[in-house]
Amino acid sequence: MAPVMTLAVTRALTAIRSASLWVLLAMTLLCLPAANAQDTQYISDMVLVPVRSGAGYDYRIVNRGLPSGTALLVVGQSDDGEWTEVETRGGTRGWIPTQYLQQEPPAGLLINDMRLELEQVRGERDRVASQLNQSSSEVNEADETIVSLNTRLESTEAELTEVKRVSAAALDLDLMNQQLVAELESERSEADLLRLENVRLRERIANNQMMDGALAVLLGVILAVVAPRLWPKKNRQTGWS
Repeated sequence: MAPVMTLAVTRALTAIRSASLWVLLAMTLLCLPAANAQDTQYISDMVLVPVRSGAGYDYRIVNRGLPSGTALLVVGQSDDGEWTEVETRGGTRGWIPTQYLQQEPPAGLLINDMRLELEQVRGERDRVASQLNQSSSEVNEADETIVSLNTRLESTEAELTEVKRVSAAALDLDLMNQQLVAELESERSEADLLRLENVRLRERIANNQMMDGALAVLLGVILAVVAPRLWPKKNRQTGWS
């Protein structure tokens, strides 16, 4: 902010010096001959300058007075150079004494311009100061955001490390689970084979038992038929023998 204020003060001092020079130059120009036609000149520091219809005080006044600093278009000049024909921007045309004209704007107009420029510089200074304050606030907010992001980054890195550790353990558990599942499937297959073999053995035992029963029955039948023939019959003795 200090450089901006220094710049504004420097410009103001320069403007004041320029105004002083313009005043001296205006006083010098009053002693010089009038300018050629079709150039722009200004009413001097007199308060009001009447505009007449001709080059002389005997002509009627077409404008009661032009204020100091009024820009005029020079149209012509009298033979003696004491009167100059001018035209205002509003279209009013007439004659005024040449001594009231000068090539440069009067000091009062320059001072007003310098005041306006000074106000603009002050406004620019205030705007820059406001931008600096806003930028400072934004920088502080950015610093706070960076600190917050760093904290979140550290927390995220810690969480990522924990996830990696848990993920590694989970992978080991998954591998173990897959191995156990494979072993369980193998055991189930073996159990199914044993169950099927057991069923077959039972069927075989049942078939064998049926065959043994049938053989036993057949053997009993054979013994019942054949055994009586193996032993001779005894003569039955009667009481008459």
